[in-house]
Amino acid sequence: MRGLSSTLKPPQPTEKPSRPGENHALCPAARDRLRAFLCAYWLRPENAFWMTLRSLALSAAPWRGPSIDVSCGDGVFSYLHAGGAFDPAFDVFTVAASLDRVTKDHADMFDCAGEEYAPLIVRRPRATIDVGTDVKPSMIKRAGALEFYARLVLHDNNQALPFPDAGFLTVYCNSAYWVGNVQSFLAELARILAPEGRVVLQVKLEDMRRYTLGPLRDRLGSAFLSILGRGRMECWPSLAPRGEWERRFQRAGLRVIHEQPFATRTHAHLWDVGLRPIAPMLVRLANAVTPQTRLAVKHDWVELFCELLDPITRVDFDLFAAPHEPAEIQYVLQRA
Repeated sequence: MRGLSSTLKPPQPTEKPSRPGENHALCPAARDRLRAFLCAYWLRPENAFWMTLRSLALSAAPWRGPSIDVSCGDGVFSYLHAGGAFDPAFDVFTVAASLDRVTKDHADMFDCAGEEYAPLIVRRPRATIDVGTDVKPSMIKRAGALEFYARLVLHDNNQALPFPDAGFLTVYCNSAYWVGNVQSFLAELARILAPEGRVVLQVKLEDMRRYTLGPLRDRLGSAFLSILGRGRMECWPSLAPRGEWERRFQRAGLRVIHEQPFATRTHAHLWDVGLRPIAPMLVRLANAVTPQTRLAVKHDWVELFCELLDPITRVDFDLFAAPHEPAEIQYVLQRA
């Protein structure tokens, strides 16, 4: 990481409520973060609140350069987490493709990056990240448009990482459960980590499969669940219980020094439904109207969802009384 090499963290949220008398309201800093993610992901508000939860957890993790963001995608998450800001006229849906194939063929609407993709930046983060990697050329191109990563590398995580031993003080990844060859991947993360460095992993747990409407297949039918799920579980071949993740770390030569559950069973159930099935149609509508109309509707939409999501965007928010495993957890690891 360059610039402010000691931190990539935005201002830490406090516990003080944002408005008197609203005991469950987010503090101002956390609410601002939720609004920033909603502005970028407004047509998928369930993704916005999940990314806010990730960002809140990541704020407490150590971060020193040189740093690497493994599976950085389009870089928008890390950019916003680091304190960057976009003009309201920009969001991840301004350029989308294959919208007619998203529902039927599970196409990725974001797997495109033409010349028209141009993030409108109003504030750059105080620091940058040294290296970002991703498996999709379009994601690398999108991330490059941010001018946030010093270097971007096209890479499949099922292969050895193309970096020397012990080269990074911070290794961050929120997509390890997407990797089929996960044990070798974790060993690679340990290999590129400096002796005094830290790996920060945010991983979904096996219980994500239960925190859905899937168990109601007999009552809802396969077609219902297929439309709702759109093949996402098949993209996560390495989901595992917490104990198995920790055994994987041990086998890879990594030791847990801190863990932070940050997404609960309730969060997972809300995310499971979300606006996923109708997102392609919403994107088509949003991109078909005039820029002025799009911006006005987006403003009202974001403000509404800020109010709706404010009470639930807390790492400990849960409506279930019985104890259960989290849906997602952050691990901070060091070499064993």
